[in-house]
Amino acid sequence: MTSLFHQLGHNYIWSIDSFCNGVGDGIILGPRYMEMEKVIALPAWIRQQAMFDPQFYLPNSSEGFLSTYPFFPRVLARGFSTTEWTAELAYESAFRCLDFQAQMDFSSVVIPTRFTEGMPGSYIENQTQLFVDPFVQACREQNIQKPCLLQLVLNDQMIKDQDYRRNLLNWATGIEDLGGVYLIFPWSSNRKQIIDIEFLISVMTFVHHLKATGMTVILGYMNTESLLYLASDPDAVTMGSYENLRMFGIRPYQPKEEKTIRGPNARIYASQLLQWIEHEYLGTIIRSIPNGGALFDDNEHRLLMFEPSYKWHFSKPEPYKHYFSSFSQQFHRLITYTGHDRFDAIRYEVQRAIRNYRNLEDAGVVFNIDSSGNHLGPWMTALNQFESTI
Repeated sequence: MTSLFHQLGHNYIWSIDSFCNGVGDGIILGPRYMEMEKVIALPAWIRQQAMFDPQFYLPNSSEGFLSTYPFFPRVLARGFSTTEWTAELAYESAFRCLDFQAQMDFSSVVIPTRFTEGMPGSYIENQTQLFVDPFVQACREQNIQKPCLLQLVLNDQMIKDQDYRRNLLNWATGIEDLGGVYLIFPWSSNRKQIIDIEFLISVMTFVHHLKATGMTVILGYMNTESLLYLASDPDAVTMGSYENLRMFGIRPYQPKEEKTIRGPNARIYASQLLQWIEHEYLGTIIRSIPNGGALFDDNEHRLLMFEPSYKWHFSKPEPYKHYFSSFSQQFHRLITYTGHDRFDAIRYEVQRAIRNYRNLEDAGVVFNIDSSGNHLGPWMTALNQFESTI
């Protein structure tokens, strides 16, 4: 049965608190936001239900706590360059990284990947040489019994190109001793939800084909579209607090720019709209339609946020903890269905959200683009078209 993991990042304690309170099935952590000593200090029972993402996306990065991990390429090589990354260094990095993952008793071990833009013809060759071969060799020599997952960061060009996708599938499924893949899909659009129908279908198709070969499939850095992806039956999807944990971008691993960045407007997840809604709309929604408040699932965090005295801010924990609880309930309701019954259950969620938006619009509520339901039509189309292919 599909699991729901917390994707940890800045203010990761919110996710860990929710997990300790029974929300979610595990966590995915990494060195960018969590120093090595903090990982080691986690209770054993949490580490046993965790995955570790080595986050080798930019091997020369020095951001966050990456430098606290001796196996990180920049630390090990005292600066990383492809031309100087010898087979000996690659193997030593792999050996140390896998040894750490095994010592921490994580649920699986992960082979990292390097972030790549475009569709380079040498992608498979480069990833194999830099990481896959040395990690597979080190895994064998250490006789690690945990499932071994290959991390793949695939942009929209890669996943939408049928030939490129087929080559990736053949490569990944042909790696000996590999138990599965940990997939991440960067999204460069400023839109809060994915509306690219071909991208959505391509992701579900790729997951479906991987699953057909017996591979474990973990989908990382997921936003609400993970509910749609449940139609392809992945083994796990994720939920995260801040937007950069719900939609992967490379910026957190790049040197910080010297400019003031304005924080986003505080938002709340509305499960019956399948959307994060800017908090300024709350009063209008509640007043405009009968039971408007019911669009937001009830839990202890909602109770506090709906107090007139509550001071909304994107850095406060309550909106995210409310989301974890609300989304988890929605997720676990959907995974009770299998086969085409799951398609019907997901379709119902999307149709209900469309109806609720229509009722609000009929009542005079006009949403801005970031709180609108414009993604729901593309989602329904993608779901229907994907179902017709399997």
